Amino acid sequence: MAEMTVGELLKESGCVTEEQIRIALEIKKINKKMLGEILVDLSFVSPREVAIVIARQADKPFIDISEHPPSADALRLIDRHTAKQLEAIPIENTEKRLTVALADPFNINTIDILRRKTNKQINVYVADRESILKNIETNYHMLECPIDKEIQKLIDSAVASGITSEPPLLVEHILNSAIIERATDIHISPETSATHIFFRIDGILHHYYAFPHMVHSALSSRIKILSNLDIAEQRLPQDGAMSHSFFDEDFDVRVSTIPTCCGEGIVLRVLSKNISLFNLESLGFEPDTRDKLEKQLKRPHGILLVTGPTGSGKTTTLYASLRKINSLQRKILTAEDPIEYKFPFIKQTQLNLKAGYTFPRAMRAFLRQDPDVILLGEMRDEETAEMAMRASITGHLVLSTLHTNDAVTAIPRLMEMKIKDYMIASGVGGILSQRLIRKTCCSCQEETSESVAELISKGIPEEVFTKHGYSPDGEIIYKQGKGCAFCRNTGYAGRGVISELLVIDQEIGELIVTGATPMTIFRKAVTNGMIPIIESGLIKVMHGITTPDEILRVAL
Repeated sequence: MAEMTVGELLKESGCVTEEQIRIALEIKKINKKMLGEILVDLSFVSPREVAIVIARQADKPFIDISEHPPSADALRLIDRHTAKQLEAIPIENTEKRLTVALADPFNINTIDILRRKTNKQINVYVADRESILKNIETNYHMLECPIDKEIQKLIDSAVASGITSEPPLLVEHILNSAIIERATDIHISPETSATHIFFRIDGILHHYYAFPHMVHSALSSRIKILSNLDIAEQRLPQDGAMSHSFFDEDFDVRVSTIPTCCGEGIVLRVLSKNISLFNLESLGFEPDTRDKLEKQLKRPHGILLVTGPTGSGKTTTLYASLRKINSLQRKILTAEDPIEYKFPFIKQTQLNLKAGYTFPRAMRAFLRQDPDVILLGEMRDEETAEMAMRASITGHLVLSTLHTNDAVTAIPRLMEMKIKDYMIASGVGGILSQRLIRKTCCSCQEETSESVAELISKGIPEEVFTKHGYSPDGEIIYKQGKGCAFCRNTGYAGRGVISELLVIDQEIGELIVTGATPMTIFRKAVTNGMIPIIESGLIKVMHGITTPDEILRVAL
């Protein structure tokens, strides 16, 4: 195994094709970078995927630093300058050993320097270079000058003086704190006595800071100036955007304001521009569901719909799906609002409603561009749905999203949009419904159990347990986080997918055309092998990824 090159390992693992490697080798002739770096630059693979195969090549374990954060004890053993120079970040310190994440596990000199500096045995893990450098910057910065303390100084100053003299610094600290905490949204909520700051982390709101109410006006004005909004307008909602940089990483921040009785409520959505590419494996799809999904993506025509509520990861799944389609052999066009991730060799377009560039107009233009695959960010209206359906039955593969509660109810939703039943049966290939669940914190997880009877009484169907060998009088063993500093005592850190994929084969198609109820279609799909979303969740519980309470919260 160690004799195989990175390119060969990536190809063997299905991350890249022979053609993609050939293009990277052509670029290597005029660019002295390593093959893995070129493949990452071309977005053919993610830094994480390269690190995983390097770990295999070196026969060392791979580590996801976001799930196994460095301890302060370990960081103090190696100074920031040395860590950056060696591209190594200390993870855990014990009496005799120091666990370190390296980008290059073959560099004996690096390991020797670490051993001499710490006088400890070095336990080597492999992580991607991008993740190591990012975590060196953020973790050492937090060690030297914690953002919470900096924000508290500004709060104390505002309380003492009655005003905030540094709104730019306050906004910057709030954004940086949100990024470090992996927040997707920042909620600035004015109340009578104070302005409260909430971060949405892993889908749940958490209260972080409270500022004196007199600070709110200055804070609101600063955010409006940065996002090109009218600072004088406080009676109407406004939407804007701004950019933010934190340790060489760029972020798009979408800003929304609404007038409330206590002042303007502000929500900032934080989107990383440099987010690593996702793949269907790392998102957490069950192997059976993933295999069926990949078959759908190999079809020359038809529609694949991804459904779920807002914030359930539909767009991420669509992009991960695009990576399974050979963009060098099939022309891919996208219409998005907004473009969240950028890919080479895929022609991505941004909607502009003011200019009249809508989904229907994009579809009409796409069909004159000789596409093989069309991605529509969302099916919002009858015209878009009809055009997508017609494109699917005239030789195009169409990927899109729809807001429905589960896979089966997407069928009546399409009918409400005036799509004929026979067109759904012949044009739609598959409907994927998904939710995001919080994963058990790796830093504080411990084994526990709960009775099957109790979970059945809470709403999980008995047949789901029976299918996996559990009797009603038995118990299920799983892992639960007891709470630690890393997960802010929630017991959860990070998110994954639970899903169900309805494949519209001939039998399901006949049920649709004959007007069968959604429940009848659901039962037939399960008989034909569909894993319901609640069962997908139970499998995650059995594998120690999440808890029954989280599945009950999300799926029922």
